[in-house]
Amino acid sequence: MPSEVETTRELARAFWDKREIVCPKHPGGRMQGEFVKTTYADHLVLTCDRGKESLSIPQRPRQQQFNLPQIEGLIISLRRGDNILCYRCQSKLEIGLEEQAASGTSTYEFTCVRCLSWGFWQGNPALISTEAAVG
Repeated sequence: MPSEVETTRELARAFWDKREIVCPKHPGGRMQGEFVKTTYADHLVLTCDRGKESLSIPQRPRQQQFNLPQIEGLIISLRRGDNILCYRCQSKLEIGLEEQAASGTSTYEFTCVRCLSWGFWQGNPALISTEAAVG
C-alpha cells in the first residue's frame, strides 16, 4: 500500500509528465490540473471531474527526479548513518528499501516529503564507489 507521500508524488509526477491523472478517491474519475505560481507558495491544483474536489500540492521548489550521482550519494550517506535530506529543499526524505538476499541486490526509493522530488536505484550498494559519488 503506497504511503500518502508516494501517492501525492505520483499525482504531481503525472501532471508534470502531461499524463492522464486518475483521481485517487473516485473510481473512474479524472483530474484536471494547473500550476499556480504565487510569490511564496507555488502549487498544483488538481480538480476531480467526478467528485468536484480539489487537491493542492505544494511545488516550491518544483518536483524533479534525482540524477544517478545524487542517488548514489544518498545511499553512501545512508550506509554511513548520516542524516538524509533532499538536495533541493533540505527536507526529510521518505526512504523505501527492498533487499533480495539471494542476489545481493537492493532497490532504493527516495521521496522528498516537501517538494516530492524522487529517485530510484537498483543494484548492489557495496559496489558504489565513494569517489564516483563525490567527484
